[in-house]
Amino acid sequence: MPLKQVVSSSRVTMTHRELVVIEVETDEGETGVGWCTTAGVGAAAVHALITGYLAPMLVGLDPRNTERIWQRLWMECHAAGPAGITTLAISAIDIALWDLKAKSAGEPLHRLLGGARESVEVYASAINLHLSLDELVEQVRAQAGEGYTSFKIKIGRPGLYEDLQRCLAVRRVIGDNGLLMLDANQKWSVGEATQRIRILLEAAPLFIEEPLLSDDIEGHAKLRDVTGMPIAMGEQLCNRFEFWNYVSRRAADYLQPDVWKVGGITEFLKIAALGAAAGIPISPHGALELSVHLAAALPNAMHVENIFGLNLFDFAATSTPMIISNGRYVPGSAPGHGVTFDRAALEEHELPLGEAIERQPLYAFS
Repeated sequence: MPLKQVVSSSRVTMTHRELVVIEVETDEGETGVGWCTTAGVGAAAVHALITGYLAPMLVGLDPRNTERIWQRLWMECHAAGPAGITTLAISAIDIALWDLKAKSAGEPLHRLLGGARESVEVYASAINLHLSLDELVEQVRAQAGEGYTSFKIKIGRPGLYEDLQRCLAVRRVIGDNGLLMLDANQKWSVGEATQRIRILLEAAPLFIEEPLLSDDIEGHAKLRDVTGMPIAMGEQLCNRFEFWNYVSRRAADYLQPDVWKVGGITEFLKIAALGAAAGIPISPHGALELSVHLAAALPNAMHVENIFGLNLFDFAATSTPMIISNGRYVPGSAPGHGVTFDRAALEEHELPLGEAIERQPLYAFS
């Protein structure tokens, strides 16, 4: 699905969003819808894994047994890799099964999962490192005008003090009481991150997300110790074991599981329980339409991220926008997750599977 505009972070430039949508139907005629998404690489592989291997395994199973099905699918894929393409594929199936389960129970997903609160805070986020300082300030000012009080911006500009200038400009817009979060998208080494984070503390951010490669657990632990900056991690992590590695090594202050990346709702709940046991808040990453249900269901979930331009409505996968008022969202009472895809729009952009995909590389190398 083409984005409305090309967007850039410290490491990638994104022109499209890939989407894999599946529908599970029971012999009684009930249906559940699930999906996963990528930044532009891997959807065809996910589709092939589902259609060629996983979907045939579901025939004849009781869809209410979400845990049993999840374990079966995950172990079937484990030798091929317990994360990444496999958990993206399992996520789409698992989300569809939970949608089906909620519909069968006549309950909205957030209530079926626990119903911890009636509304959730939503923060404004965007891929905006390509914007000029004035454009960034105007974007945040517009978000504040819509009622948002919490904001996340991209950092990782080349100049040592350029990021600080942008952060302080945003801080002036949102005021002392506005919540500011920073996302470096795995840009730096430990040494460079240490220097830059100490400078960025002046803007009083809640946390910095992914300052290093997500593979570097020890590096993130060191950053926490030497800078005092809280660390948020999870966008690139794909199962509870990867999250446990961060928790057990005291390398993260906020956990950010992405429900369509970690294996779906079944695995997300385990990650949330892990965070609760460690006293670490859960801040669901992206996946706005599902994250609002999860945050409303779980007591240790914080706010939910609305990535402007990357929610399903913004790139035309659905035709109905979510109503976020004054930075909060009230989940509805319709059974299931409530997402209805625009099938005509999806069909218009369907990938020709088996053929080379025309696309721009995400990463630029000199």
